[in-house]
Amino acid sequence: MHNRISGIFVALFGIALLFFVIPYQTEAVDYGWLKPATLPSIAAVIITLSGILHAVCPRGRIEFRLSSALRALLFFCIGILGLCMMTINYMMAAPILMLVLMWVIGERRWKWLFTGIALLPACIWFCIDFLLKRPLP
Repeated sequence: MHNRISGIFVALFGIALLFFVIPYQTEAVDYGWLKPATLPSIAAVIITLSGILHAVCPRGRIEFRLSSALRALLFFCIGILGLCMMTINYMMAAPILMLVLMWVIGERRWKWLFTGIALLPACIWFCIDFLLKRPLP
């Protein structure tokens, strides 16, 4: 029963994204080969279909563990804080967010830390700002 409820919740979240969040939070432009709402809309459709599929055909059992829930809450809080920081300045916030996330999951290898902290945010900046001509904060 709980699997069906979580599937319904995910499907409703996808529908809310598709019909309320994306139309009101993306700009309408008439130039470029990729409209700002295209990729979020595709993701919302996938989220909705996945939720429906999970509600119709649930699998597995749900075992609630407080430690797992607290860890998920920690990642949620880190993500929200990172999002707030990125509205101020992406190039400063993204490396800090990546460092904190990688450190929390236990990554300590310097090669991977450098890749996540320097190369990944720079690649994202290049794709969004330079290739798609969309400004980042």
